[in-house]
Amino acid sequence: MENQHVLVELIEASLRIANHVVLSGLNWMLRADENWAILGRNGAGKTSFMSLVRGDVWPAPGSGKRLYHVNGIVRESPIGFRDQTGVVSPELLDRYKLTGWNVSGLEAVCTGFHGTAFLYDKPTDVMLDRARELLSLLGLEELSDRRILSMSLGEANKILIARALVRKPRLLFLDEVSIGLDRGSKATVLGLIRQVAEGGTQILYAAHDPEEFPLPLTHSLTLRAGRILHQEPMEKRFPTALPASSIKAPFRARETAPLLKKEASRDFLVRIENADVTVNGNKILHRITWNLKPGENWAVFGRNGSGKTTLLKLVVGELRPAWGGSIRRFGEEDPQRISTVRRRVSLVTPDLQASHLRNQTALEMVLSGFYGSVGLHQESQPAQMDTARGWFRRLAIEHLEDRDVRTLSYGQVRLLLILRGIVFAPQILLLDEPLSGLDTDARGMVAAGMEHAAKNGASLVYVTHDGNELVPSITHVAILNGGRLVFQGTGDAWHADRRNDTLENRSPTSGTW
Repeated sequence: MENQHVLVELIEASLRIANHVVLSGLNWMLRADENWAILGRNGAGKTSFMSLVRGDVWPAPGSGKRLYHVNGIVRESPIGFRDQTGVVSPELLDRYKLTGWNVSGLEAVCTGFHGTAFLYDKPTDVMLDRARELLSLLGLEELSDRRILSMSLGEANKILIARALVRKPRLLFLDEVSIGLDRGSKATVLGLIRQVAEGGTQILYAAHDPEEFPLPLTHSLTLRAGRILHQEPMEKRFPTALPASSIKAPFRARETAPLLKKEASRDFLVRIENADVTVNGNKILHRITWNLKPGENWAVFGRNGSGKTTLLKLVVGELRPAWGGSIRRFGEEDPQRISTVRRRVSLVTPDLQASHLRNQTALEMVLSGFYGSVGLHQESQPAQMDTARGWFRRLAIEHLEDRDVRTLSYGQVRLLLILRGIVFAPQILLLDEPLSGLDTDARGMVAAGMEHAAKNGASLVYVTHDGNELVPSITHVAILNGGRLVFQGTGDAWHADRRNDTLENRSPTSGTW
């Protein structure tokens, strides 16, 4: 029967990256008409599993086999199979950042016809029409001419989703596809994926939150430490309603070195007045006036492309306001040198992740936070080593200390990036979607770690789409819409503003925090 036709087989297959076994002894089949949910915690091997199945990497020599069934022919090479697939993965956006290939949104979508990261040939009119059709379906027409490196994480992710769909693939590999998406964008994307699946495209969908799985999924596979724990029909894995997600995992409170206390500034930590910010010729922020005072912790909400990440980069000094606007920091001191600012302000954003995927251990990556460097280029002090290891203990990830960063999952590297930003006890901690890509347990532990940092003197500026994930120390709310601050005030003032019931562009979630 057609629905029993095998497309891919793994037979005792393993995968090794940088001399570390990340997948081991896998036995699995993908048949026609099957759509799989790929489950597992950070580091379980979900991304590596999908890369192995798609043919981006080869099984470790002597470890078993991976077989493709293409047009009645069985072979080990992915040729003839991979060109019928589409893929969305955080690693693809990282590749654009590392190479500096600043293609337009339309060009990025058109690369999906060839499965490349760069457009080497002029697309045909048919290709351009199909690309524009998808951009329209996703409401992304305004991103057609924008450069991908100037887009927000959510905007770039939607472009890559359009890229994966552009040639109507037979099989879609979707790895944490909702990272960085606001609520409206997430609903649009998942709805489009459902339509594609119902139209006959098969799906392998990896995510931490079962509530985000697009229907119809037929099977689930659960990985643990690189091995298959369960594989079964979806109704056996989730016989009733899918479980709700939560960040309220137990925090393993352990003794660790305390954060260094910083002397409070007299008046303000950051003062922005009448600031416009332009990136690659596009004005992102308009006439921003905002203060961060000692003891305040801010949540920043806004739809994809509203300017949230740009605001953080302005605060840390990566961007500067246009003529007529100003930014001052730390009361009357206002350090001008970026190196001086970086010793007191920490920025944690997905934009930084790609640059840290290099030959270094997890401990070295975290220690580099003391120096604001990419990579550790000097010997750390004993006190710094004790503090870093204390944070590894606090988050119960001591087993990662000596692991090569290149062998870790996207979520695990995200966790290290957060520790790198916290470890040197900054006076201001800027957090851009810090919990995206993390499993439930990691989200709970990181949230508790951020609360610990706030209670020990750090002022948080926390960008998110989900008000339910905010830590208790948040005191104020800012809402960005179209690069403009449409609300700023205390949490109580925000809740008292009843207009958020009808203005979705101002409402972070319907939840409380």
